[in-house]
Parts: sequence; C-alpha cells; structure tokens
Amino acid sequence: MKKQWVQVIRLAERAFFTIIFSARKRVGDRGIILPKRFNSKRKIRRFLQKFMTPCLANRVIGNLDLRRINGRLAIPVGDTIGAPPIVKAKVLSSGNRCATLAVWFAFDASDRFFRVYQLKKLPNGRWIVVGRHPLDYPFNLPQDFMKRQIPCCKSCAPWKGK
Repeated sequence: MKKQWVQVIRLAERAFFTIIFSARKRVGDRGIILPKRFNSKRKIRRFLQKFMTPCLANRVIGNLDLRRINGRLAIPVGDTIGAPPIVKAKVLSSGNRCATLAVWFAFDASDRFFRVYQLKKLPNGRWIVVGRHPLDYPFNLPQDFMKRQIPCCKSCAPWKGK
C-alpha cells in the first residue's frame, strides 16, 4: 500500500509542473502562454482535482501566479527543473480510508526537504491528497488528528474526517 500512496503523492507534485511545462509560447518577459488544455482556471482546477482536494487545487493555482496576456492565460517567465524526486517515505499513520506519510525530497544530498501528506481514499477506491504540510506543522496532536481536523471549506468537507 505504501508504494501506491507514494505514487499518489508523486502524481500530485507532478501535476503542478505538468501545467508549467505545457506552456510554450513566450511573450517577452511578460509570461509564457498556456495551451488550450489549460487556458482557464476552471480547466486547471479540474485537472488538479484528479490528485488533490479543491482547496489544495486553489492553492496550487495561486502558486502558479497566473496572468492574462492578450486575453490568454499565462504563467510568469522562470526557470524550473521539475518536481523533486522522492528519496524516502515513512508511513506515520494509516487506516482503511486515511493515511499520513512523511516524504523526503532531494535533488541532491545537500538539498533535502520534508513534507507531510495526508491522503484519503475516495468512494471509488482512488486515493487523493487532502493535506500537504511542512514538517514543522503541529503534529503533536493525537494520531487521529486527521479525524478531528476541521475542513478548510465547504467543498472540502466530504474529503476530511472519518
């Protein structure tokens, strides 16, 4: 099961870079135009919600720093090498429908960082990311903290708890 959870996390992290790397047409220093597949926030949100909750998708959209150039959606000009590879993962807690994993990422040995992911199993059997936190998130709560966590918004209410 751990391999499946790590794959879900890997797909969620790659989704952000899928959008960035799909942009091809550069307009000076103003930005890079996104393709038709991602030419609206709604399309981007729908794509991201395959891997994460609506609130996380909205946060990712905010991180994209989207802008309009000649009426088309674009991202800022910048350099990136893609999603960092997962070096190690440790299951912190798991159940039938919820799991919490600590994940170590690194491009090289000197540049490691950690994230803690909360996963939830959907009614159709797929797993989805419901939370992504830095390691300093207050995890001193009881192991079943996910069950008692208050949803961040109405649209995420079905994803949290139980």
